Order: sequence, then structure tokens, then C-alpha cells
Amino acid sequence: MDLCDIDLLNYEPYRTIGLAGPCKAGKGRIDRVMDYTQITDEQRDVMLGTIGVASVEELFASLPVEYRLEGGLAVPEGASELELQRELGRLAGKNRSAGKSVCFMGAGAYDHFIPSTVGDVGKRGEFLTAYTPYQAEASQGSLQVFFEFQTQVSRLTGMDIANASLYEGASAVTEAVFMAINVTGKRRVLVAETLHPHYLAVLRTSCAALPVELVVLKAEEGKGVVSAESVKGAMDHDTAAVVVQSPNVYGMIEDWEGQFEAGHSEGKTLGVAVFNPIACALLKNPGVCGADIAVGEGQPLGVPLQAGGPWLGLFAAKEKLLRKMPGRLIGQTTDADGRRGFCLTLQTREQHIRGAKATSNICTNQGLLAVYASVYMTTMGPKGMREAARQCYHKAHYAAERIGGLEGHSLAYDDGAFFHEFVVNCPADAEVVVKAGHERGISPGIAMKKVLGIGENNQLLIAVTEKRSVDEIDALVDLLGEVT
Repeated sequence: MDLCDIDLLNYEPYRTIGLAGPCKAGKGRIDRVMDYTQITDEQRDVMLGTIGVASVEELFASLPVEYRLEGGLAVPEGASELELQRELGRLAGKNRSAGKSVCFMGAGAYDHFIPSTVGDVGKRGEFLTAYTPYQAEASQGSLQVFFEFQTQVSRLTGMDIANASLYEGASAVTEAVFMAINVTGKRRVLVAETLHPHYLAVLRTSCAALPVELVVLKAEEGKGVVSAESVKGAMDHDTAAVVVQSPNVYGMIEDWEGQFEAGHSEGKTLGVAVFNPIACALLKNPGVCGADIAVGEGQPLGVPLQAGGPWLGLFAAKEKLLRKMPGRLIGQTTDADGRRGFCLTLQTREQHIRGAKATSNICTNQGLLAVYASVYMTTMGPKGMREAARQCYHKAHYAAERIGGLEGHSLAYDDGAFFHEFVVNCPADAEVVVKAGHERGISPGIAMKKVLGIGENNQLLIAVTEKRSVDEIDALVDLLGEVT
């Protein structure tokens, strides 16, 4: 029997499993085999009658006519798999990926070298298909990787404990503030102006409906950092936390030690360090600098740029804050036979045993990307990560020195230390420089005013990672010299 001879609308196997639906063509074609939510006209009438309205139109009568959809959705007609693949490929081809250009872009997303082992291990079926292990102890492989990840993040940051990751850097900052408020019982938070503006925007939104006062501390004029004196002057008895990013959005290294010491002058106030994990391999880490909580974006740890995400949030803290930490914490134990095993030790979300005492509504973790980060740190090791950080530092300073010597160019903040990112004052609009670079296969940096909404129109934020060669840096210098 040929498939086209079957009346699909009345074909018994389809009826048995509930796939049959209205069919315009009758035989040989099904226009609709399954709705997302199946409902008959009779069921709809019963529901409408139960709530006391005569029709769907009456149900939505309060919705203004101009906001109602008339007719079908403005979407293309259905396509075959081959046609769909071609169209998606065409659209994807419009993207300018970091792999197709020499990338000097940064501002929280960095083009680092990723060893092939990261993808090879991370894409194994056991990890790739695993979501949140709701029956956690049955997922010993995932739990062990998360345990290793937590250990690596703790050592990297110099903190006592770390969780199994959060969603990304911005939500990690917000969760740190929420935890500080919960722990201290205070409602005032000091935030350095040099925090990434996107992080600050998420923090503002998350705190909008809460009795929380966010106080933004201004950076020192011409220095691109917040002074410890500014922190001390803004402190009061109701200050829950001091939030400082270093290296900050301008690439400058902040005085964490002085800032957190000033914050601790009020006793319970917590220091929140927003860190770059690669920089931690070379610079003083949050724990050494006196931070109580350390949060950051884990994208530099073997996670591809991926058009802006998904990435993973890093969260570590002192042991005294253990039971207030958001997300989940994996612990090591032994089974009845004395064999090593791993278990979901803490999970503070409201859906679990803490209920109304939950300190966060974070429900899961970035499991797959935490695997990537763990494999990256294992592959690189302490020496490899330190070497990557060292190359970032020295190559960035070589680039800054050469660019600073160009006529009409200057470093916006030349009176302080930076890691691998710096701001350049160009003699022309930064967007002009970026466009000219793209034409040459170079992504010369971030036009600060356009992309981040801070700085001036002529300011370009340049990031240099270990992937950039001296020849590529020289090509960037030539580009800036010719365009501007």
C-alpha cells in the first residue's frame, strides 16, 4: 500500500495516539497533526461557561483592539528540511564570528585559546545530554565534575567554597548582592561606577521592587578606578556590601585591598569582588585581597563566545556564608560500603527543603558549561593558565605602548595598572575605526559609547588575549594610524 493511498485523517494508528487533526487535503497530507495544547470546541465552551463568559472575544474584551492579533502570524510558509538548512545557513553567514577576523573585542567577552580537549570531553553524550540532575545521586559522573569545578574555582579565587555555577556574570553579581543583604540585614549597597554597565543594569532591575538602595561610587577623574577613600566616605551603619570589579570595565586594576578594608570598617559589611578568572592566575585573587564573596563571568574558561551566550556565572565565598549561598553545592561523601561518592549537599531554592527560608530563586546551574570550564582548567593547569595570563598582560602592554605613540592617540587612563584591556582616545569617531577594521578583517575593539553607553564617541576599548600575535597587533596599530 502506498502512503498516498492512506486516509491519514482516519488512519487508526494516528487516532490511537491522538495525532489525527483537521486535514485540508484529505488524503496524503496532514496540515495539523498535533497542537501544543489540544482542546475541542466542546471543552472550550465548558471552560468559558465555567468562568462566566460567552466567547473568547468576550474573555479578551478588556484588551484594546490595537493590541489584538488579526489574521495569521507574519511568519514564512513552511519549508522542507533542505530549504530550512539553506536559509539558516544564509542567515548564519551574516554573523562576523571571532574566528573569521582578528579579534581585539572584549568588554566581558574574550577570544581566548580553547584546547581541543574541552570540546572533545564536553560534547560526550554523557555530559552533552545531561540537564539538571533532579535525581542527583544517580548522576555520579556529573556530580563529580561539578565537585571538581567547585574545587578549581575555590583555588583560583582564593575563597573557601564555590557553588556549581550560576547563569552568567550579571546574575552572579545580583545574587551576591542579595546574599549580602540577607546575611547582614542591611539595605544599602555601594557599587563602583567602573562595574560593567550591563551588570549594573541587571542589578538595578533586580533590586527595583525591593527596599534596597544602590549607591554608585564615582571613579576618580582621569584614573578610571574608584578610590578606597570614596568607599570609606560613603560607608554607614546600613551598608550591606561594597561591589567592585577588577579588572574593571575600562580594563583597570582596582584597589580591592583598600576598598574592602574600608568596607569592613562597619563590621558586617561584605566585600564583593567581581573578577576575571584568567587575571586571577596572575594578579592577587579576591581571597588574598579580603573579599567575602567573589563572582565573575566564566566565559574565558574554555567557553566559546557563542554570539553572546550561553555562558556561566562563577560564585565563591567564605565558609561562614555557606548556608546562604545561591544555587547548588556538591559535596563528597562515602556510601554504605565506604566507597567515595558525591551528593547534592545544599540547594537553597524555594522548591526544596528550605521553602520560605530560601535565599535565592536560582533553580539550576550551567552544568554543560561548568564541564567545559573544568576541563579547560584541568587541561591548562596552574602553569598553563598563568602563562595565558602572562601573555595577555605583556601583549596588551605592547599594544598600548605602540598605540600610545601614534599621533593623535592616547590612553584614556595612563596613570594606573591594567591587565589585558585598555581605553584609547582616537582622533576620530570610534565607530569609524570599527567599520574600517571590519573591511580589513580586523575587529579593532569596542566603540564604548555605542556599545556600552559610557565614555566618549572617540573612545575605543581594546582587549588583547594570548591568541593575538605580534604581527596582528602591528596590523591593528597600522589600521589606527591610517584610519585616524
